[in-house]
Amino acid sequence: MQIPTEIIEAIEYEVGRYDLECADNYRAYRLNDGFLKSQFFHRRKRGCCGEFESNYIDLSGNKWVIGCNYGH
Repeated sequence: MQIPTEIIEAIEYEVGRYDLECADNYRAYRLNDGFLKSQFFHRRKRGCCGEFESNYIDLSGNKWVIGCNYGH
């Protein structure tokens, strides 16, 4: 299962907005049904250095937790 394009774009927007260098381990999960939740926490554990997480509401009104790691 892959993170939907709209959500990847939201993560990339936040990376640019906060000038997060060397961003990787993009992750997200949908709050209402836990879609991608296990992958989210798996990716979080693999990350190093800085960690960024935020909330996002998609075009359908679904709430997501989005995040990444940054810096090296």
